[in-house]
Amino acid sequence: MKKNISINLQGIIFHIEEDGYEQLSRYLASIRSYFSNYEGHEEIVADIELRIAEIFSARLSPGKQVISLEDVQYLIARMGNVTEFEIEEPVEEEIPNYSTSGGAAGAAGAAGAYTIPGTKKLYRDVNRKVISGVCAGLANYLNIDVVWIRLFFILFLVLGVLSAGVSAAAAVILYIVLWIAMPESNELPDTDVKKLFRDPEDKKLGGVASGLAKYFGVDVAVVRILFLVSVFLGGFGLLLYIVLWIAVPEAVTLTERMQMQGSPVTLAGIEHTLKENLNMKDRDGNESALAKIILLPIRIISQVFNWAGRALGPILGFLVALVRVAAGIFLLLVSVGLTVGLFSAFFASMGWLDNSDMIQMGPFSSSIWLGGFPRFGLVAGLIVGLIPLLFLIMLAIGLLSKRFYMRPTIGWSLFGVWLAALIIMIASIISFSSNFQRSGEITTTQTIPAAGITELDAYDLNTDFNNLYIDVREHNGANIEVIQQIEAKGRTEEEAKQNARMITYRVVKQDSTLRFDDSYEFKEGASFRDQDLTIILKLPKDKPFRLTREFVYLLPSATFDQEYGYDKIVRNTWKVKGDMLECITCANDTLDTETPEMLMDSDQETEVGGNNESVLLDMNEYDNYSKAFDYTGFNKVSVSGPYHVQLKQGNSYKVTVRGSEKEIRRMEVRENGGELIVESENNVINLFNDDEPVLIQITVPDLERLELTGAIKADVIGINTNELDLILAGATKAAVNVRARTIRADIAGASDTRFTGTTERLELEAAGACKIDADQLRASDVIVEATGATKADVYATKSLRADASGASRITYKGNPGSTQIDANGASKVSRQ
Repeated sequence: MKKNISINLQGIIFHIEEDGYEQLSRYLASIRSYFSNYEGHEEIVADIELRIAEIFSARLSPGKQVISLEDVQYLIARMGNVTEFEIEEPVEEEIPNYSTSGGAAGAAGAAGAYTIPGTKKLYRDVNRKVISGVCAGLANYLNIDVVWIRLFFILFLVLGVLSAGVSAAAAVILYIVLWIAMPESNELPDTDVKKLFRDPEDKKLGGVASGLAKYFGVDVAVVRILFLVSVFLGGFGLLLYIVLWIAVPEAVTLTERMQMQGSPVTLAGIEHTLKENLNMKDRDGNESALAKIILLPIRIISQVFNWAGRALGPILGFLVALVRVAAGIFLLLVSVGLTVGLFSAFFASMGWLDNSDMIQMGPFSSSIWLGGFPRFGLVAGLIVGLIPLLFLIMLAIGLLSKRFYMRPTIGWSLFGVWLAALIIMIASIISFSSNFQRSGEITTTQTIPAAGITELDAYDLNTDFNNLYIDVREHNGANIEVIQQIEAKGRTEEEAKQNARMITYRVVKQDSTLRFDDSYEFKEGASFRDQDLTIILKLPKDKPFRLTREFVYLLPSATFDQEYGYDKIVRNTWKVKGDMLECITCANDTLDTETPEMLMDSDQETEVGGNNESVLLDMNEYDNYSKAFDYTGFNKVSVSGPYHVQLKQGNSYKVTVRGSEKEIRRMEVRENGGELIVESENNVINLFNDDEPVLIQITVPDLERLELTGAIKADVIGINTNELDLILAGATKAAVNVRARTIRADIAGASDTRFTGTTERLELEAAGACKIDADQLRASDVIVEATGATKADVYATKSLRADASGASRITYKGNPGSTQIDANGASKVSRQ
């Protein structure tokens, strides 16, 4: 039985056997005596005691709670005696796991642990671990700083996330394999390599720049300037700074500060480095002429910076502090607000909040959106969103207090939790996506007696997903038939049909009015499974009806045989003819004063159904300066430049421009061979261009060809022609209303085009990242070719030939009798 004594090493309590205590006391006394003549000797001794405490902590285990004499001898063998002790320890040989038992044999093993020859082995370093010690063990084996190993794994993960997760999975698997394969050790020696730390003594935010400067031996101002420049060149520098802030530890102890291997870096320090690297001293130790010539600019710059620093230092310091505090407050408000929103969305998704507007997620409530989503996936999603927000909050507090409070160990632990939650969330999303594997469709028919019904109306359900259109058809029966075609997704076709039955749509007869809901509704307990409803309204032939404005909103623009304003539609009586509505009383309507010009120049919607809304600005947002051009006889129009175009069909020619005088003077307008050409003389690209927009208004009796190139916004309204060739390139955005026998459209780039009207034949070629909305352009025959990342919606009644390649997507409406579909790669052609 031995007597145990309790000791306190830098706030850590240890129980040590009496003989071990006596040897440790003599050892510490010799250390205090040796360093007593050094400046700051108390700090040095305190740091040594902290290192001793770390070694003793590693020697303890649940089955061993007392420091023995063998442990003290191991400590002395590892750290050395004062006669040979240095703060920067010599390179130590790899040792095997040291046995904690064995008396004198154990002491002898401790003394000779560093002299055992043999092959160097790979261990996990549990003394310096963050997760499992894999990175620390690899760094010890390769004799490099552990920070670089950890940064390598972080980079591996980040690149993996950006590249569809393949590399991320490989990084995780590699780490787990090393975790399993590498044995652990708590006795690996320290290495003598230069280590990277964050410098707490010369920091502005987290000490990252100062630590890098001391590690690489460069001026800290250069590192900070590089970070600032990289922030303005895509923001990579900010991301790198944050990663290093998390991964690089702060030099807290004296030893850690000494391991940075650098005195404060100034221009004089650069001068010293140049002398050593270029050997710029003569035999007497004085600077050579070459050294003086090379170092002269540096010394001049040093003087200039010193003067500027003394003169502008207080002002710049105040500005930097002001920006830091403002950024901290802004980041704190944003992160706290996002955190509150995240928890609100989580509580709503879990069903812990009442059904109210605050838990709406887009057009649907959260219960509909997330029906069937795994609960553990929702929790994982909360963690995935919460951990970055917590980091942002800590970063904001750090900006305000000039101190970052999150330790690297906590940061890495949170990163591990975040990564695990991310994997769970992705797995949940993949599992949830199987609910959309198969499609199913159901059709219901509602028969309503037509006797006594004289008006068709719509009821507003006040929903945000009222993307419903009614397709009018003629039939020879005496009743009105309402056919509902509902399509949905599911794991199986039967489940998809069941999901389709989970929506309801009402058509109600009230006296002489047949009222249609403007949207469908979900039944209790329904889940969103991409439900889509198509209404086919079969009306008796020659049966007259009046239409309300609300009902007209549900009709595609091509339902009417001609162009009419809303007021005229509501005033008159209609009947069905084929798949269109024909006006019975319009010929006697003398109240119609709506002209295409009035429709275009007002703020009203310019097309029936509201599907051709203007893409231009309000008229009062263009400058009052205008200029007219006297060109006639053209039936082709070409516009190139950053302009707004309003083109309409009329009885005469008219070309005017409206905008700032400076911009109009840069325009070139000419007529060549029946083509009106508008170009910009300014070919200089300015990313920060804030020029006022110029509106080009063109009236033409007949239009055969229209070409728009560049960042153009265009309204093309009321065009009635035989054939129309349309060419759109660049970042054009256009709303086109046309009635033609044949339309040939060639669209490329990032164009966004919306078509309305009717045509017998539509030939559409689209390439790039185009978006084409032509499902309100009723066409008999459609030929569409889409390449790249194009998304095209079309309407075909007789035949469809669709060819999609790349990542394009073609969706078609209508019931064409003949279809030829070819989809390659990741492209898709489907019926809406």
